[in-house]
Amino acid sequence: MKKLIILIVTALLMISIKIPSQNEVKAEIVSEGEEASTIASNQLKRQVPMLSELFQVSTNQLLVTFDRPADLNAGTKASNYWIQSGDIKPTGIASIGKNDTVYPKNSLTEDKVKITKVQGNNNSFLLTFKDNIPSKKTFKLIICYVTAPGGGQYNGDNGMQVFVGK
Repeated sequence: MKKLIILIVTALLMISIKIPSQNEVKAEIVSEGEEASTIASNQLKRQVPMLSELFQVSTNQLLVTFDRPADLNAGTKASNYWIQSGDIKPTGIASIGKNDTVYPKNSLTEDKVKITKVQGNNNSFLLTFKDNIPSKKTFKLIICYVTAPGGGQYNGDNGMQVFVGK
């Protein structure tokens, strides 16, 4: 009887022990079209330039750097950039307030900001605002629709970053 109990306990322990080479697999059922579009979307997202650095270089200038080269026309187009203020209504250099949604009609405009390529390989762009960036005010830079050179149309975001005016 004692041997039988030891044998049962040993068998239960062996069943409950996870073997290191066994990996738990989780899967969910998706349709083929959904899976293909998700994969394509993720691949496109990896190919578009994403915001990697934001730095205020003067009282009215921000230096934006992407993780890879950006299309020159898309990178210098004011309507691909938004500045969100921490206030309910847009203040200072902002084009949208804190509760506003990003859409083409409330982006930055060329009469508020001039965007130029920084020397080099289209990774960095200088945003020069008509007005000074208010010091000690919190803003969020939002970038959308910027593609890689020669890339197709992109309808997503390229990243966002919060900054405080200096």
